[in-house]
Order: sequence, then C-alpha cells, then structure tokens
Amino acid sequence: MSREVIDRLSDLTRPTGEEIKMNVSYPRLSVSPKLALAAAAVVAVIIGLVVAHALFRGSPDTLDAPALAHVGAEEETGGEIVVSVVGEVHEPGLVTLVDGARIADALTAAGGLTDGADPAALNQAQLIVDGQQIVVPAVGAAPPPGGTPAVSGGGGGISLNSADASELTTLKGIGEATAAAIIAYREEHGGFREIDELLEVSGIGPAKFEALKDEVTL
Repeated sequence: MSREVIDRLSDLTRPTGEEIKMNVSYPRLSVSPKLALAAAAVVAVIIGLVVAHALFRGSPDTLDAPALAHVGAEEETGGEIVVSVVGEVHEPGLVTLVDGARIADALTAAGGLTDGADPAALNQAQLIVDGQQIVVPAVGAAPPPGGTPAVSGGGGGISLNSADASELTTLKGIGEATAAAIIAYREEHGGFREIDELLEVSGIGPAKFEALKDEVTL
C-alpha cells in the first residue's frame, strides 16, 4: 500500500470532535393530577403502615399470643373460692383461691406440708370447689371415721369430688357404670358444686337421688 493511501486513510479516521454532538430527543412523561394524587395517597398509606408496625413491635405493653391466651383463661375461670385447709400444714385455716384451683394450690396457700404430713393421702391434682375442707393427715394416722375422704364438704359421707370408683359403688344403687358416669361428670365440669347435680348424671333419677343424697358430700 502506497504512502499516499495510508495518509488518506489516517485523515479519514482522525476524530473531528463532532462525534459527541448527537441530536437526541428525550420523551416527556405526562402525569395527570388525579394519578399523581392517587400515587401520593398510596405512598402515604405505606409509610403509615410501616410506622405503625414499628411502634407496635416496640411497645412494652404489647402482649404476645401466649400472654393473650393466659388472659383469656383467667377471664373464663373468673371468681374466687374459699376452702378450709386443716391438719398437717404450716398455716391451717381458710384460704382464698381462684376458681378452678387444685389441692396443690390450697396446700401452698396454707404454707405447705409439714414434715409429718402424708402427701400420698391426697390427690394434689384434684380440682376443688368453694366450701370444701381439705384434711391433711399425718403419716400413719388412722383414716377418718366411716372412711370419709380427705377432701369433703365439711360433713360425713362419700365425697363426690374425690371418691374413686370403688368408694362410689358403696353408695345405695350405684354400680360400676354409674360410678364411672359420676367421675366423668366431675372431670368434665370441674367438680360438683351442688349435690343436686347428681340428677344430671346418666343413670341417676329422682328416686335413686333421694336414696343416696344424704350419703354424699362435696
């Protein structure tokens, strides 16, 4: 290739400075006032939700799900009951508990068991009702006259709220099936609150109730 051709090609490819000057037209976006207001409203709502969420999570008074469940349980039970705790406890006497409490709660409220108490004589998981008396026997102590359970309504007789199936079958007209029905009823309803509730137990009619109502207690 001759020198003249090479020089000519160099002249043609040399930058002139005009390359950066490009005539480019940029499109313009036109937004109507209504659309602009709607977009602003959406942004405001999003910002409000973000701020509310941050405040809610940071509040010390916020209750989590287990706490709310606990509050709901307290509202369902509600009320108070008063029971008598006597025998081998540090502070015998009347104690006030929430409705739905168990024997273990009553023993704790009475100062706990003494060293001479027989804890096996009581079913500490048993539900108790208002007006009951809980007798905590000493180790080796003779059972109460007539085999009265350690939890009663204060009088003699078989306790509807603590007697087992074998004790219930000693009542007039109560067989194994009816004893099981009595136990099922007290477990379902949290214990008997009135003797008359026996009439709601399957297998116990008015005649049978009249025959055994004086043999039972709460």
